[in-house]
Amino acid sequence: QNDSEVKQLQHRMAPLRNALLAAMTVIAAAFSGIGRSAYASARTRLSSPSMAISEAKNADGLKYVQLENAKGDTAQAYLMGACVTSYVKDGKDSLMVRPDAKMDGSKPISGGIPFCFPQFGPGAMQQHGFARNLDWELAEQVDGDEPKVIFKLTDSEYTRAMWDYAFEATYEVTLGADSLDTVFKVSNTGSEDFEFTGALHSYWSISGVKNIKIAGDFEGATYLDKTANEKLTSDKAFVEITKETDSVYEGVGSLVKLQDSGAGTELSIQSTGWEDTVVWNPYGNEPMGYDSFVCIECAKALTPITVKPKSEWVGTMTVTPGAL
Repeated sequence: QNDSEVKQLQHRMAPLRNALLAAMTVIAAAFSGIGRSAYASARTRLSSPSMAISEAKNADGLKYVQLENAKGDTAQAYLMGACVTSYVKDGKDSLMVRPDAKMDGSKPISGGIPFCFPQFGPGAMQQHGFARNLDWELAEQVDGDEPKVIFKLTDSEYTRAMWDYAFEATYEVTLGADSLDTVFKVSNTGSEDFEFTGALHSYWSISGVKNIKIAGDFEGATYLDKTANEKLTSDKAFVEITKETDSVYEGVGSLVKLQDSGAGTELSIQSTGWEDTVVWNPYGNEPMGYDSFVCIECAKALTPITVKPKSEWVGTMTVTPGAL
């Protein structure tokens, strides 16, 4: 009786089996040229989860790490400066690298998400500190559908010549299903308090400066207009770029949205720890590519952060692309 039931089941399943075989034949025939390559890549990705994270070098020899999530979105981050230079979701890159950027290690990378640490802007040490000039250690890789890498930077003779403190900084970058998530931790590994300012000097890709509005808790906020070196009060709930702009909005953080009517997109930038927002655009500067990006920076720029020995400070940023 069992043999009879098996034969009946096989008979009933035959049409479905034949239909599946036919469909597979059609699909296999369709995958030629680029299609075949994409199919092979997809098979490799499915059969080898480690492909979610890979290491490589650019044409100038700079090392970077590439992340790919289960949806096929990607992110790229260089070890120099732990600088994320690309975040592609649904085929669109939210980040921009300036056309005048040096990608050979001779200068910090001008684009993506460069670090300002342990100093924002000019001051006692080099512009924006040393973190963006140095190769960070790729300390950890976590594979999976939402891959993650952790970069690490510690004090050295080079850093102590500018900022004489013992520290450990880690930068966690996760390529989520719908967002790019970062966690920046600064630990005091020494025996005395230290202070720092900093920012994620993020370059966001836009369709043109005339098409964008930056929405957030700007109305009534105090800001430093660095182009005029004066403190002002904002009377609008959004920021537009109509001239050279370099403004530090004190206490404006948590959630800022980049609305681009030309692209039909809205980029949500959610943060904790970073209490200020910096908006920068070199309006009119063609070599910098001013009309294709705006910097909206999660920052702690005006009042220094104090970290006591054996303590740490944490700043997070979550970037979520969406439709306007």
